[in-house]
Amino acid sequence: MKIFLKDLANIADEKVYPVEIENYPVEDNVFLRRLEDVKGDISFYYDASDELRINYHITGNMVCPCAISLEDVYVPFDLSEDEKVVAKEDEEGFYLNENKDIENMVLYIVLPEVPIKVVKKEKIEYSRRDGWTFVSEEDFNSSSKDEIDPRLQKLKDWKFEEDD
Repeated sequence: MKIFLKDLANIADEKVYPVEIENYPVEDNVFLRRLEDVKGDISFYYDASDELRINYHITGNMVCPCAISLEDVYVPFDLSEDEKVVAKEDEEGFYLNENKDIENMVLYIVLPEVPIKVVKKEKIEYSRRDGWTFVSEEDFNSSSKDEIDPRLQKLKDWKFEEDD
């Protein structure tokens, strides 16, 4: 579905666009892979001072890569807002300057809410190869707690000489 700016210019009451997106892949974004099960609505109306406003309520799931394993992590979202629609980027409000697909508009709404770092809650299998392995910080600290730095090993055997 496409939202045409000319249709918004002469609305008498309110223009509502339903949002139902089952799966929307996102290109060129390292923090977001796709949107899934997005539902809600986007509505446009004129307020008492004849300014075009947008009101939306959108829920769904963002699929983001895990920061450690790069596996899919589902991040639920529930967004709602009521803002003034503006035609210039440097103005305060919801920037809308051209006709938009409903999917692109939802992506424009969701992108500021995408987390930069997500780690899955299940146990993470760390990578291993010949001679090296990734370990969690807790495992590293517990394994190296009783070890002595080999550079300082000789100091353990050193004894003070007392002057008589």
